[in-house]
Amino acid sequence: MQEEQFWLLVSLKLSGEATEEELAALEAYLQQYPERGLQLETLHSIWKGADPAAGSRKSESLDRHLQRFNALLVEPAAVSTHLAEPAGVSAQLADLPRPLRMNRRAWAMTGLAASLLAVLLFAYLLTPKKPKPQIAQNTITTKPGSKSKVQLPDGSQVWLNADSRITYDESFRGPFREVKLCGEAFFDIAKDKDHPFIIHAASIDVKVLGTSLNVRSYRNEKNTEAVLINGSIEVSLRNNPGKKIVLQPNEKIVVENGSKPIVTDAQGADLKTDKVPVMVLGKAHFQETDSIATEVLWTKNKLAFDQETLENVASKIERWYGVKVSIRDDSLKGTAYSGVFEDESLAQVMEALRLTGNFRYSINKKEITITR
Repeated sequence: MQEEQFWLLVSLKLSGEATEEELAALEAYLQQYPERGLQLETLHSIWKGADPAAGSRKSESLDRHLQRFNALLVEPAAVSTHLAEPAGVSAQLADLPRPLRMNRRAWAMTGLAASLLAVLLFAYLLTPKKPKPQIAQNTITTKPGSKSKVQLPDGSQVWLNADSRITYDESFRGPFREVKLCGEAFFDIAKDKDHPFIIHAASIDVKVLGTSLNVRSYRNEKNTEAVLINGSIEVSLRNNPGKKIVLQPNEKIVVENGSKPIVTDAQGADLKTDKVPVMVLGKAHFQETDSIATEVLWTKNKLAFDQETLENVASKIERWYGVKVSIRDDSLKGTAYSGVFEDESLAQVMEALRLTGNFRYSINKKEITITR
């Protein structure tokens, strides 16, 4: 019996279309080759419990099998014999009524297709599967009070500010070079027009080809911001991917985390509605004594504030010095402060802020308490 004939009889049996003669031929074969009985039993279990949708994933294989079966029906002699024929089996097949043996092409277009799905599923489940290769990921983190410089696989350089984390694929393979950022980082991106660089932050995705920029996206802060130093970038909002903003050098975008986008001008005003703006486009800030933007002075080991609320200042101090700052009077949190500090101690920074503002503070080891 040819192997195709064996599987044909199996398919007929599983689909319930086999005649008594065909079932007798199959039974005779299984008596001579009992090891085939285990395969048939396993296949019968799969047939009874298989998900019909599973066969759709093998449509190409099904087409090839149908073509091979059709060739068998038209030119049986062209198909090679893979199994020895036990005595009596060939005779039983030869004795099958002619219409039953010759009308397989019409049947193949109906019941055979469904039956072969089970055969294909059986072969698919028994074929050893190679596990999908796991793409190694690198994660670089910095603790409060520390910074780090990282070189990515493409030659791009990243400076991580305190209490930050960046994650990226080890190989940087694929159409994009992608990184995930939680915290603050300055990027100097190697040019590669065929593989755009994408930075995923809390509320924005930043797409660049080759440029330098600063992205700030801490989980415990209300806003995510990106400042372009040179080149150009395309910023899209996580909650509105269709909205894309192209930034030019020294431009800045600030997006409120977890809110619906409302684009405003540099003054933060939405002239059409009274809604509070959640996305503001503006310019990078510069101190009179520095030639680089205030937003990236931290890369020069300078702690800078530019009209920032005491609440934001406290967050920066926490990460910069690795301390905990508590503001006991909520009325103090909204007061704005400006200043640039280089190599000053924690006590010196706090004293300068105290002289500018109207508050008192105390330092107890790594805890700072601010009161009115």
